[in-house]
Amino acid sequence: MLALSVLAYALWDLGEDFYLSDLEARVEHSGYQTLRPGGLVGHGYGIIGTVLILANLLYLARRRLARWSLGSMATWLNLHVLTGLLGSLLILFHSAFQFRTPIALVTAISLGVVVVTGIAGRYLYALTPRPDRAALEQALVSLDELAPGCSARVYHALAIHKVTQVDTHRWLLTKLAAVPKWVRDARSRGFLVSYVIEDAPVAGVLERQERRRFRKAKRVVRKYATREVVAVGASSLLQSWRGFHRLLALILVLIVPLHIAVAWIYGYRWIFSE
Repeated sequence: MLALSVLAYALWDLGEDFYLSDLEARVEHSGYQTLRPGGLVGHGYGIIGTVLILANLLYLARRRLARWSLGSMATWLNLHVLTGLLGSLLILFHSAFQFRTPIALVTAISLGVVVVTGIAGRYLYALTPRPDRAALEQALVSLDELAPGCSARVYHALAIHKVTQVDTHRWLLTKLAAVPKWVRDARSRGFLVSYVIEDAPVAGVLERQERRRFRKAKRVVRKYATREVVAVGASSLLQSWRGFHRLLALILVLIVPLHIAVAWIYGYRWIFSE
């Protein structure tokens, strides 16, 4: 993000005076022939940005080929984000912050929506909890040492209050509406596990250090119980969000060739002009 910010500042500094001028004054500006959307530099921004946006779609193909040894998905996701943001930045400067035709306006809006949904999806992915089964089992071992049979009671409670499975084929809006229910289910599951642990008969009077250990293990178990619910809901929501983002990206891919074709017909052909 720092490198992207530095690049954005450098591009802005290169043509700040031109970008801040009104449309009529730009025609007389010294940078008009290079920085305008059809100029050498401005048009170059658009071409490079478009190539990056199209390369960005390789991430979708990589997800389809998950079994192939083509690098980790995390690396591909980071490249997906980087090329998307960098390409969008260059296209923004290609437009010179003006959208004078309906096609240019629709393309800009589509790109903006795709970028926003992509950023939101990236944060949703980062915030999706991943329950630590090993930490749960270690905590249950500690609880069994202090309160024999406690782990069996916890497993029984988790089995009773099962994680609600989400229909992956539901609409995104339906899943968004179900978020409050997932939160309530996570809380109630956490309360149930805490109650079961606190109600378990301990092996004699616990010393101060043992009480701390008991409380720490209880927090770990409760955290796992709640995260398991949130993880299922968030994963399902993320799946639908990806589908929505993918649909918008494909629409953008259909609009971009139209934008390019119109520019080509009207003679804006960059270095390929006669």
